[in-house]
This record gives sequence, C-alpha cells and structure tokens, in this order.
Amino acid sequence: MSPNQATALALMAALAWGIGNVAQKTILEHLDGFAATGITALVGVVVLLPLLLRESSADLPPVRGSLPLLLAISLLFTFASTVMQFGYGLTTVTNAGFMVNTAAVLTPVLAWLFLSQRPHLAIWPASLSTLLGIFLMAGASWSGLTPGDLLALLSALGFAVWTLAVGAYVMRTRRPVLMTVVQLAVSGVLCIGLGTAFHGLPAPHALSAALPEILFMGLVSKGLAYVLMAIAQQHISATCVGVLVSAEAVFGAAIAALVLGETMGMLRGIGSICIILGVIIAARIPTQLPESRPSARALQP
Repeated sequence: MSPNQATALALMAALAWGIGNVAQKTILEHLDGFAATGITALVGVVVLLPLLLRESSADLPPVRGSLPLLLAISLLFTFASTVMQFGYGLTTVTNAGFMVNTAAVLTPVLAWLFLSQRPHLAIWPASLSTLLGIFLMAGASWSGLTPGDLLALLSALGFAVWTLAVGAYVMRTRRPVLMTVVQLAVSGVLCIGLGTAFHGLPAPHALSAALPEILFMGLVSKGLAYVLMAIAQQHISATCVGVLVSAEAVFGAAIAALVLGETMGMLRGIGSICIILGVIIAARIPTQLPESRPSARALQP
C-alpha cells in the first residue's frame, strides 16, 4: 500500500468517527455510558469476525510474545473510549470532538519524550496548527472548559498513548483485524460488566430506542474505523496518523450542525480551518516506517 492510500484510509476513519460523533451524543438519551460503549463494541466484534477469519489464514508473522502489548492496547482503548462517551454526555458534540482530537498534538510529543522517536519536522507545524484550531474551537479560552470538555481531554491523553501502542503492535504482527477484535471484545465485556454493576441491565425499550445508534456505531465507528486506522499505521507513522484523524472534529462539527443544529460561529470556523490545515500538512509528510520500527522495539514487553 502506498503512503497516499494509507493517508486516505486514515481520513476515511476520521470521517466515520466524525459522523459517529452525533450517535455518541444521542445514544446517551437511552443508555448509560458504560452500556453504550460496551454494546457497540461487541457489535463491532461480530461485524469483524469474517475479516478476522480471512486474516488468520494469511501468511503473517507469529504473534507470540505480543499478548502483553495487546492487553495494554485493549485496556487503553477501554479507558479512552469510555471516558470519551461520558464526555459527550456533558458537552456539545462539536466541543467534545475537538477536545478528543488534542490527541493529534499529544501523540508526537509523547513519542518524542518517551520513545525517543524524532518525528518529521513538518509534524510540528501540523500539530501546532491543530492545537490552535482546538483552542479557537473552545472559544479562545481554556477557562471556559466544561467537565465534559475535561473528560474529552483526558480521553485524548488515553488515545494518544493507545495510538503509539497500536503502531507498535501492527508493525510487529501485521494483524490489524486481530488487534481491533480483541480490543473491542475486552472493551465490550468490561463496560457491560461495569454498566450492569452500577446501573443494572438496560431495559428492552431503551435498547430498542437506541438501536439505530447501536448499529451505526458498531458497524462504522467501531467495526470499520478502527480497522482502517490500524491498517494505515502499517504504512505511515503513528504521529502522522494522529494528526490525520483529527479531521474527525471537523467532520463531526459539520454533521452536528446539520443534524443537531449546533452552530460554530466565526471563532470555531477559523479553528476548523486551522485543523484542516494541520491535516493537509500531515497528509504531505512522506511515509515514516523507520520511525515506527523503533517504537515497536521500545514498547516490546
């Protein structure tokens, strides 16, 4: 796969998540955050089973020794996605989408600080442009952040670490579908267990009312998008992918304006342009596979 094709896959994942941001908000009208995260994750597992069977029959490197990293990926994903789901319930779709995508800035910084990965120089203006866009989307004042915004920022930190771990795993094993299925299965079981402990089982009428969101999030936001991102990370660096998928915030804001009537205003409009500029810069960065290989060694248990 060429770097341009991998870039296109990352942007397709961003589009899928952006559209799914509206479902992230409306599903909470019927289900609690744990149930929403867990049920949609298990739907994603079912959707991906045919692809998993196909991948398992391919001639790929052995996965021996990768179980601890895969478990870490699954727990990071569970934490980040659950915190994100609760964040969507306490702020607007537009704000949550942009706050979660501060991961685009955190990913190269964490890779540089903890994994000694020296990213392409262009990733810094791309990240700074993205950070400026996020700041403007927050109303040009961090003091106006809501509890939902703060949860979204905490989720972003989890997703930044998760992105680096995913890059290490898929570069080592070349099994993006296996990784996605395991992380969704772990997330689904843990979240449904926590939801049952705190809130009891969801009522049948609540499940029925949330069925459109459950199916869309399970099929597209969970089943499709995470596989596309994992495949892309076999061909372009985790830091580059982190900036590319921040386009999710722009897609999500546009869909929220159409479906939920959320407005952006001038500042947020300028912020979205800054994020788009960051994505364009990241899309022009050449493939950085040499960067990903050291990360795989650095994260090897």
